[in-house]
Amino acid sequence: MTFELFRIMSLVSSDEISLLFILGMVGNVLVTLIPMAVPISIYFSTIFSLNRMSGDSEYVAMRAGGLDKKNILLPYLIVAAMTGVCLYFLNQQLVPDSHRAVRKKIKIISSTSLIQGLKSGQFFTNLSNITIFPSYVDEKTKDIEEIFLHIFEPQTSLNKVIVAKSGKIIHDKNEKTGLESFKLFLKDGSILNRDRDNKDIEKILFKEYELPISEQRFNYRTVTKEIMMNQAELASFIAGGVEKAVEMGFKEKDFFNARYEYWNRINTPILCLILTFLGFGLGVTGNRGKGKNSSGKAILLLIGYYIIYFAFVSQAKDDKIPVILCAIVPNFLLFLVGFRLYRKVDWLS
Repeated sequence: MTFELFRIMSLVSSDEISLLFILGMVGNVLVTLIPMAVPISIYFSTIFSLNRMSGDSEYVAMRAGGLDKKNILLPYLIVAAMTGVCLYFLNQQLVPDSHRAVRKKIKIISSTSLIQGLKSGQFFTNLSNITIFPSYVDEKTKDIEEIFLHIFEPQTSLNKVIVAKSGKIIHDKNEKTGLESFKLFLKDGSILNRDRDNKDIEKILFKEYELPISEQRFNYRTVTKEIMMNQAELASFIAGGVEKAVEMGFKEKDFFNARYEYWNRINTPILCLILTFLGFGLGVTGNRGKGKNSSGKAILLLIGYYIIYFAFVSQAKDDKIPVILCAIVPNFLLFLVGFRLYRKVDWLS
């Protein structure tokens, strides 16, 4: 998305790609961000909620009224569990489909129109060794006026300069054959050929002249990645083993990524529960006792978690540890911190 950002904006302004298409792609991107955003969101929302309850003494009032801390924690865990279940099923089908849709739409944008960028009063240099300058281009009829072309032929070191009073863009993009062609039909002009020494070697006047500019093939097929596989496809891919994956044209790195993705989809819902448990302790203790900077602690713990997490991922990538440990060990350490804070709640109540 970042690499294609400026191209996307130019496509929107030129009507080559509709606004609905762009909005649809943005919607797909937002869906792909759900697995990363939801656990962090539920973490900070839990801290914020408990901070308010603790700061306004509502937490103390509930404890004084006879509610145990586990009864206060339970609704948060229920919400986290329900969110985790929804997130798990989203990860199995909807999120992979959105990844596939994003890749396809970026592919469509990347292969959109040879004539993209050909506008009135602007130099067009999107095609190699060709410069086109039209004084006027009708966006609807594709009629052009006062056009200048410079074409360089590397094989012969020949420079061709063409000037014409008017003409028309002939552009065809066949979705069935995957072939796109760009031609210019020119009227009342001249062709000047110059050699490598920049000497005139030929000059031709014409009334009408059809000039083939470029022809290329395009396709919207995308390379299958692990993030684009649904649960059944991912499980089948892993069950086939690394040798079968290589036979299918994948690399060993792709096989590791598939195993990582499989366990990551399971880990994300579990992380919702652990972060909620951790957020409960941070939210209550953050406004009570000596330490009141719960947000700072929350961010530091999250950074520490991901440092350990990706350190284990790096080791798993080198086949030094099983992939499953990337989820188990960091989660267990986070749970221990949460358990310590949970016990600390009693001391501050």
